[in-house]
Amino acid sequence: MLKRFHVLNSENDQNLEGIDYPLLLNLDHIASVKNINIMYKGNIIKGFWIRMVNGKKYKATRVPNEIKKMLEEESGETDIEINGTTVKGHEANREISFQ
Repeated sequence: MLKRFHVLNSENDQNLEGIDYPLLLNLDHIASVKNINIMYKGNIIKGFWIRMVNGKKYKATRVPNEIKKMLEEESGETDIEINGTTVKGHEANREISFQ
């Protein structure tokens, strides 16, 4: 299924001219999507790193709502155990002291 993404047209984030363009990507061909920070004219903006199954990669400024919701969801994450301490799935990304 094709969905609209807005991707950056420059490999060098430092020289962006504020131009992102719409691109239709097939959701069935996306290997991974993750949140990233992108340097934009001296500021940090929230963005997305999209990797396709054919190896192409894109930096997106906007993604379809269903993709964004899946990244923000915590209900599907399981708890993990580290050195006998149970950590909720969404807490595993924080620095945790196990002393």
